[in-house]
Amino acid sequence: MTTQITAAFDFESWDEQEVLDVEGARIVRTTFVKRFTGDLEGTSRGEMVMAHALQGSAAYTGYERIEATLAGRRGSFILRHNAFTAEDAGSSEVVVMNSSGTGELTGLAGTADIERHADGTHTLTLSYDLAAH
Repeated sequence: MTTQITAAFDFESWDEQEVLDVEGARIVRTTFVKRFTGDLEGTSRGEMVMAHALQGSAAYTGYERIEATLAGRRGSFILRHNAFTAEDAGSSEVVVMNSSGTGELTGLAGTADIERHADGTHTLTLSYDLAAH
């Protein structure tokens, strides 16, 4: 049975290192730390590679390890991110990496949506299944 939760998160740190900047097209490596509150309580650390094109489009791919309590169960898991945005289109895929759950989150599988609100806050909606172990 799939369960859905929502948690707010804030960035505790965000560090970009320029990899390439040629005529306005940029590639950066970004490391970050997040704090989650709500139905998911904990922190994450992650790394992404982000590309910004001259025409305003952007894309990123990366991984984030979350250590948290989810539905009263403590453990960790990895989210795999892949997203693209442009003026007229966009797509995003965020999934729980297979076999990445640890502790009481062993067997976790699912997908996530990340939303950035107009006021600058963020939420994560996680749709998941948790196999009994």
